[in-house]
Amino acid sequence: MISSEPRSRTLDFLRASENPDGGWGYRPGGSSAAEPSAFAAMALLAGGGTEAAGRGLAFLRGCRDASGGMGLAPGASSGGWMAYAGLLAFHTFGAEAEAARLADWILKLEDASSRFSSADIAAIARTYRYDASIPGWSWTPGATAWIEPTAQFILALAKAGVPPSNARLVAGVKLIIDRAAPSSGGWNFGNPFSKAHELAATPLSTAIALTGLAAAGAAEDLPAVARGLRFLERSLEGDLSTVVLGWTLVALRGYRSRAELIPRVAARLEGLSRPDGSYRGNPFESALAYLALVNAPSLVPQAGKRAGEERP
Repeated sequence: MISSEPRSRTLDFLRASENPDGGWGYRPGGSSAAEPSAFAAMALLAGGGTEAAGRGLAFLRGCRDASGGMGLAPGASSGGWMAYAGLLAFHTFGAEAEAARLADWILKLEDASSRFSSADIAAIARTYRYDASIPGWSWTPGATAWIEPTAQFILALAKAGVPPSNARLVAGVKLIIDRAAPSSGGWNFGNPFSKAHELAATPLSTAIALTGLAAAGAAEDLPAVARGLRFLERSLEGDLSTVVLGWTLVALRGYRSRAELIPRVAARLEGLSRPDGSYRGNPFESALAYLALVNAPSLVPQAGKRAGEERP
């Protein structure tokens, strides 16, 4: 049983570390940014702290740009990967007009795939052994797609009601599956291979990839999902950080076959809490841990759905 006292202290830490502008940084007093602000606001809302959470929502509204995207912070020149966190927060707060506009912007956000020639695609396939023609999402607009932003955008779009049959979500799932490391079954941040050898998968990228796949309704018996879950389970034998355990807990909640691992991962995650309730004194990590531990609907994908099944 997860004790409520450490979770309450985590909320106290988040309240105390909110900046005067209503946002949060990656450390108390650090410059406010969209990702930590979105997660902290969602955690406080889940814990009943509506006043501080509302200030966080106002900060996120200020991060939007004229195109409908969301940048790192207010005044950013263009939107980018942190928009996934903004979309999660807008949907969680019931700010549906803002969520719909941001989702539309994300769905239109292009990576570099459409600019590659057939010769480029063939060369990348020979050297790095992945299909560069599959569109996904990148850290910045127009750049090469990567696993983590692709999976995080899939999660945010799915939570906001975009169906798994949407062409961008279908392509994102295809990209994630295409880039799995064949030997380990996990994922790293991008390429499965360098020029010379297969690159090692990481627990963090694998957990985030599996979260995106679960949100899109990818079946547990899909070979890539099954291999990824086995890699993630093996990874639990090592030392893991707050962020890895947080995303791992989120991912596991999306797959019924791994439900028995959830108490173990939750206990390990809670064990990283400091006396002040924080996780490494980091508002983002603290909010992620809180949301994962309380199984917050704002973040956790539903378990047991297969691709194409209706969601309530």
